Amino acid sequence: MNSLFRRTFIAFVASLVVLCIVLAGALIAGYNRSMVTWSARRTEMVQEAAYRILSGAAEEPDAVTVLPPDVPVFIYDAEDRLVASNRGVGRRRELEHVQRLPVHANGTLLGTVSIGSTAFRNDAANSALVESLAGAAVAGVLAAVAAAILVAWLFARSLSGPAARVAEGIDRIAHGVRSSPIPEEGAAEVVRIAQAANTLSARLRGEQELRAQWARDVTHDLRTPIASMRSQLEAIVDGVHSAGPATVQSTLAELERVEHLIADLDELMRLEEPNVEVRVRQIPAEEFLATLHQRFSRDIEEKRIVFTRDVRIPAIAGDERLLNRAFSNLLNNAIRHAPAGARVVLRIEPASEQAVCLSVTNDGEPIPQEELPHVFDRLYRGEYARNSSGSGLGLTIAKRIVLLHEGEIDIQSSSERGTTVRIRLPRSPGGESVLSSEVGISEPAH
Repeated sequence: MNSLFRRTFIAFVASLVVLCIVLAGALIAGYNRSMVTWSARRTEMVQEAAYRILSGAAEEPDAVTVLPPDVPVFIYDAEDRLVASNRGVGRRRELEHVQRLPVHANGTLLGTVSIGSTAFRNDAANSALVESLAGAAVAGVLAAVAAAILVAWLFARSLSGPAARVAEGIDRIAHGVRSSPIPEEGAAEVVRIAQAANTLSARLRGEQELRAQWARDVTHDLRTPIASMRSQLEAIVDGVHSAGPATVQSTLAELERVEHLIADLDELMRLEEPNVEVRVRQIPAEEFLATLHQRFSRDIEEKRIVFTRDVRIPAIAGDERLLNRAFSNLLNNAIRHAPAGARVVLRIEPASEQAVCLSVTNDGEPIPQEELPHVFDRLYRGEYARNSSGSGLGLTIAKRIVLLHEGEIDIQSSSERGTTVRIRLPRSPGGESVLSSEVGISEPAH
């Protein structure tokens, strides 16, 4: 009883039954009203005939002919003598226990009339008409019921068929079978469900491929430092290398690389959880860049970087902790890939009335154009960054943070203008608010 077909079919048939009951009630009420009206009119006609007879308007030979033959009628004069009847005057067939109706003329009592039952069916022709109409009504009801059941069956099947196929498709998705799309047909609501299920299936398929690729990348990135540490330790055990500070330092460097990769993976997983909250508040722009400058001051001095802060608006809106993390990743990449004496610029400026732009620019070696679409991919390390330190997740984490702020991020690189990462964030009114993360785990924009 829980299937859509059965429910629709039963609802349709039940609606038909209710409709038939209402129509039957209306017909019976109309029939009864018509019979009452017909009987009243019949009584009026008999009274008019009795008036004509008692007043002498109808002659004796024609007196009976004006009376209806289907209704017993007995007419009495003022002295209570039977003067006319359609049942014969000479025979005593008066109606007992039937009230006599008076017949007046100008206020003078001419006599009385006794009328039998004036039911419509008393007349043979009327009775035949009623029986004929009743038979036609029964036949019509049966035909209507049969047609309605057929239509209900077809309608329920047309509605439940696509819904059943959508349910089967969603069940296949739940069991990991996503080979064929769900047919998008049927009612508009069913089509929308099918479209949403197909979109979900495509996203799940993409996420599955992405997780598989991510697992391969993580395995590769972990295997290299672990293999290096293993070889160094085996060399020490075999006596090939001594356990001196240089060897230990090299092993610790590889171990630190593994630690950074694990920490970045853990942070990215936390940022991609659906319940991440972004606490937005107004952040002083100059103070924000000054904090970043101070954090990387040692690296800037060691590489003699020409560092510039360009602030053109007083404040930005966002989660200070997350934005610090994102810009630390960007600034760390800019300093790491910038040659000694190069220029690094941090800039905050208005982008439009609804957005602000934050950018990081360095004069280092440009990123190859074929690698630009992939720099925000998880664990992507092209030829540009293959020989540098890092986990390969810094830009991915930065992009995730920007998406949590409902912003956009892109990168441009050329030998003439250097490499620039731009972030567009929406302006926000003053005060503190919380954005609940509804940004799904998205593939990096290409």
